[in-house]
Amino acid sequence: MKVMRSVGDFLRSAWQFVFCFRKVFLAIPVIVIAIVLARQNAAVLPDQVGLLLSEEGTFSMLVSKQQAVYGPLLVTGVALIFMAVSRKVFYPWLISVVTLVLPFLIRLLNQFGF
Repeated sequence: MKVMRSVGDFLRSAWQFVFCFRKVFLAIPVIVIAIVLARQNAAVLPDQVGLLLSEEGTFSMLVSKQQAVYGPLLVTGVALIFMAVSRKVFYPWLISVVTLVLPFLIRLLNQFGF
């Protein structure tokens, strides 16, 4: 009985630790993935990156490689800052995870011209 109580106390204190630092635990994978995607895009994208593909098959807007790499990284960072100052954690975290799609879309648009 004493062993079960000590296991329960350990699990309770571990849960309190995880709950206390939940924002950090949720943000770390998003930050790592965002940086990895930014580095991959920096290596793959051309100097001028096309956005907003028009009906004629040309790009309506051209931006520099740095804007195309650091723009989605900035959007993800803003979502994570929103998560840090927000009382609720899940919805801003989910928004930051969804922003990780931006580097994929930019790369897809510029490699295959969709």
